[in-house]
Amino acid sequence: MVFSRFTSPPLTNSIVIKLSLAVCLSIISLVSQANNVQKVTVERAEQLLFYPEQKATAISKAINHAQVPAQISAQVASINVRLGDLVEKNEVLVSLDCQDKKIDLTRQQSLQVAAKARLSLARRDLERSEQLKKNRHIGEAKLDESEVSVTVAQEKLRQVNSDEKSASLVVQRCEVIAPFAGVVSARLVSEGDYVNTGQPLVKILEKDNIEIEAQIPLDQISNFRQAGQYHFISHGKKHPIQVRNIVDFVASNSRSQVVTFSLINKLLNKSNSPVLAGMNGMVSWQSKHSFLPAHLLTQRKGRYGIFVTEKKADQIIAKFIELPNAQEGRPFELVMDKNKGVIVDGRHRINIGSLISVSHAVSHTASKK
Repeated sequence: MVFSRFTSPPLTNSIVIKLSLAVCLSIISLVSQANNVQKVTVERAEQLLFYPEQKATAISKAINHAQVPAQISAQVASINVRLGDLVEKNEVLVSLDCQDKKIDLTRQQSLQVAAKARLSLARRDLERSEQLKKNRHIGEAKLDESEVSVTVAQEKLRQVNSDEKSASLVVQRCEVIAPFAGVVSARLVSEGDYVNTGQPLVKILEKDNIEIEAQIPLDQISNFRQAGQYHFISHGKKHPIQVRNIVDFVASNSRSQVVTFSLINKLLNKSNSPVLAGMNGMVSWQSKHSFLPAHLLTQRKGRYGIFVTEKKADQIIAKFIELPNAQEGRPFELVMDKNKGVIVDGRHRINIGSLISVSHAVSHTASKK
């Protein structure tokens, strides 16, 4: 009977064994979970987001680049400008030999004086005839004849005036003038040449009226329209520009649309780095929407997306955000909380829902390529 007090019942031994097994299983489970936790590097979305800049080839063009023609046929007496000269509007570019035109103008002016004298005489004769008719010294026929003489003299003067204006215009056209202020880009004739009506003599390029022309690929037009700002880049200088017109025509050979721009500040043309006609460069535009770098794209189950962190109970897991419109090698737009943690390193070895151990990356400026 003494020994029976220290002997445990069979049921008590069974409970102790079960508790021991449960503790062991818990320890094994915790060790297993610890071994399955993946170490990743996380960075806040705000540090990765950027506004991508896209570019297209462009060229600056003068809106007006005129071939100034001769308006009469004559011999070139003198050319008053040389290549590269700056000219003002209405400045004489070329003088033509117009001696015969001036002689014709003088003759027309003489005819004009004579016609005016004949009209004056006819009017005085009509006044006398009207007075005589009142006194019944002449008949109705004589008065009618005086009235017809005035009418004929008036029409003759009108014709002579027209001929005099025409001859005067011809003489004015003996001097070929600049249609606008600009720079001489070419001399097309020499002194002594005989030129015909309509033949180009000098080329003038309008210096301070420049537009930028670019061809924007069709797949970039939508993003282009939504851009916040535009620039023309040439010779290392960046000039702000604004859209003037998007031409509603698609070039079949390049699958692009022509877009024209105007300089926002025309004073740039007078600066140390002016935009001159014929300058090649690039048009750049920056998206209004934020994007994430292309290298963050990860593929799971044949679909592209990114991994972000998510708290579940007391653990952190990897959450996969699918991006159906994302393309490999290209930045992608994603509307998300800027404080969200994006998995940067270690994303290739984790799966959806994997337990993760987080370390934070050093902040840096994201690549915009």
